[in-house]
Amino acid sequence: MKHIIPDLIFENDPHVIIENPDFSALDKLYEGRVARYGDYHAHSKSGGTSDGATTLSEWLEAMKELKMDFVGPMDHRQVRHMYLPEFDPEYFIYGTEPSGQWHEPHTSCHYLMIFKDRETLAREILEKFPEEYKFTGGIDGTFEYVRMDRSRFIEICNAVRAAGGAIVCAHPKQRIESDNVDDFYLGDGTAIDTIYTYGGIDQLNPWTIDNYRLWMEMLDNGMKVYNTATSDVHGKPDNMGLNTVYAARKHSDEYVDRLLAGDLNAGYIGIKMCLGGAPVGATVKYEDGMELLIKVDDPPPLVYKKDEALRIDVLSDKGLVCSVQLADGKAEVAVKAEKRRFYRAVVIRESDGAPAAIGNPIWLE
Repeated sequence: MKHIIPDLIFENDPHVIIENPDFSALDKLYEGRVARYGDYHAHSKSGGTSDGATTLSEWLEAMKELKMDFVGPMDHRQVRHMYLPEFDPEYFIYGTEPSGQWHEPHTSCHYLMIFKDRETLAREILEKFPEEYKFTGGIDGTFEYVRMDRSRFIEICNAVRAAGGAIVCAHPKQRIESDNVDDFYLGDGTAIDTIYTYGGIDQLNPWTIDNYRLWMEMLDNGMKVYNTATSDVHGKPDNMGLNTVYAARKHSDEYVDRLLAGDLNAGYIGIKMCLGGAPVGATVKYEDGMELLIKVDDPPPLVYKKDEALRIDVLSDKGLVCSVQLADGKAEVAVKAEKRRFYRAVVIRESDGAPAAIGNPIWLE
């Protein structure tokens, strides 16, 4: 069976499949939450140093056509896009995309700093690290990309999280020139872009293969890192980098909260998962008799193709637990959990192994 990376074969880790399972614990966990679709990493034409081709007003119109609920305009070197009158937090997420440039190893990365409000970014990060950003201040203030020690960069990442923000390593293998997995690790609770569909969902993007392989290696090394999808679109808006977020309300606050918790999946089909009463992204204490409950549904009609053959692969750190075919974009599966480091689920397109959705793990301790 094809699974994102060509010729990838998982060890078998078969579990007991539960017949006629009770999904009430999972249903209660997601009660009142609706599938929302959006891209945490795109760009806009907002003046200043922004290099996108689409204004925020044009984005709003395009999102209606594309059936997108939210987008993060992560414009480079500035904050001004977040202060424009058309920046509506019901649809847009506050943040920016700097570059981390390191002395040792002599390389760099792009990363997203995402917040629930616009003032925290300048007050808690740009102004508190003046040598690292050289922020000019104010709504139209700009900042620079300054080379620094990597340890200092990690201090910045920790400061972002301490201030209630999220850190995402953007298109990691395409920016960081290293084969050392540690160089991509920005701390537990951070995220990396895995599904990279710039150029279209109809082909398996090689960047997705590289970044997914990296993420699996990070998980194997005990790193609690989440994954997201991105289009990184600078031109005409598209919905090819969707994340599925189950949110109680339509607002930036909730989209950022879900990202901080890892309670989302990269891709255009929803993956609901519950273990020990906890959702995707959580860490739970293992107990005998625990049940892993999974539901897959809510594919958006503009992206999902009804004639696509899809399956869900349920995986542990030891290998493939089971595979289940989707019917009309839906599937349910429940297994008896065993003592593992984590469980996760991936929805795969049978034709070429491309990911329709990559769910974040639930870790056990």
